[in-house]
Amino acid sequence: MSTLKKDHIVGAGVSAAVGAVAGGALGAVLAGPPGLAVGAAAGGALGAVAGNRLAESADKRDDLGHFQQIFHTMPYYIAGRDWNDYAPAYRYGLDTFERHRGHTFAAAESQLQGGWEAAARYGSQLGWFDARPAVEHAWKSLQETLDPGTPHQSVEER
Repeated sequence: MSTLKKDHIVGAGVSAAVGAVAGGALGAVLAGPPGLAVGAAAGGALGAVAGNRLAESADKRDDLGHFQQIFHTMPYYIAGRDWNDYAPAYRYGLDTFERHRGHTFAAAESQLQGGWEAAARYGSQLGWFDARPAVEHAWKSLQETLDPGTPHQSVEER
């Protein structure tokens, strides 16, 4: 399970407990023991939803768990490479999207390549040519989520 998903579970669980206590207290004051039960159930449900949304808002870039599950099945995967080579590329794509938001991947590519190489590939063994499709995949995944109307070309179309 990814770290972000664990944060979602903790956020939802804590908020559900707080909501149940608050809802139960309010229900008990307003309607006695039946109100306690109804208030606790309603408060717990509302707290869980609110907690999950708060946990999601902590990292709008999505987490890498999805990419970790699929990287080895992608057409750009290089046999023998592992997650430690691809994770920095995916993270780089997610992190740089916001700085170049409103531009296509192609328009920002030369700057992205320079940043990748200047940062010593963020510990990855992949050079830009091999990391590029993973960076683009992450970038465009985020672009589709945050800017759904922006035209883009999929990794597979290249």
